[in-house]
Amino acid sequence: MKLPILAAILCMGSLAHAGSIVQKPLDEFVIYDIPVASKTGTTTVMFPSEISGLYAKSIAVQDQENAGFLISFTPGNFYFTIRALKKDAEDHLTVIFNRKAYVLHLTASEHPFYDVTFYEEDRSGKDGRINVVPERILSLMDKAKAYPLLLKAEHDALAGVLHASPGITNYYKDFTIRILDVWRFEKEDTLVFRLELENDSNEAIYYKPQDLAVRLDERIYTESLADASGVMPPKSVTPAFFAITGNGQGGRNHLAPDNKWNVLVVRAEPHQAVRSASASGTSNKNVVR
Repeated sequence: MKLPILAAILCMGSLAHAGSIVQKPLDEFVIYDIPVASKTGTTTVMFPSEISGLYAKSIAVQDQENAGFLISFTPGNFYFTIRALKKDAEDHLTVIFNRKAYVLHLTASEHPFYDVTFYEEDRSGKDGRINVVPERILSLMDKAKAYPLLLKAEHDALAGVLHASPGITNYYKDFTIRILDVWRFEKEDTLVFRLELENDSNEAIYYKPQDLAVRLDERIYTESLADASGVMPPKSVTPAFFAITGNGQGGRNHLAPDNKWNVLVVRAEPHQAVRSASASGTSNKNVVR
């Protein structure tokens, strides 16, 4: 089982060096260690919204002898890029964001973070239980569906999103499930799955969208929202989307999108499937809550 936050290193797609893309929750009482690119590339640091100010000792906007790091930042932006100029460069950068100061401990590294995304945890209550409403999960599902377009045209909209194409096939009697894509939305601790359900039989197969789930090791995570028809026509391939949020007990699941997923499907009688698929009251997308 892959747990991206517990490991503090998150991978996206197929990377040359594990951990070169990371995400970190914002905490003004933490000093963040950030290994910065030196020989190749730059390190990009992103905050949830506009950065108010940056302060450091040996960081300059132009290459100069007494500078340890070279930074590029435009006032009003939510991100900046930085590169180490010396192999032993080290400094503390204070970032003013949302009326709070966050300290980054920067060091030149041959194994840097190339992309660091800071996010604000969406939690309610003293026990840290997450609270994500169905409407928010639906918007995440819509973003997952638009992922190819956003990747080309609006890359900033994908900050805090991890994606994997597992290519896993789960086999059932008379039908198979292919897991084509999985997206993780870090702030909401939600994963969205895109499936293809192939019915090899000559009869329609009915299932319960509201009971879609995934098994990972010995744990089962049930769906928090589904966009699925509830029926696989004879000799057909039908799409389905569903999401899992949290760990089912009010806490976070911390799951990476590239785990070895096993999708669980519960068969249904025809009248049960029709009732399940029409349970959505506010959308034309057969969303089951």
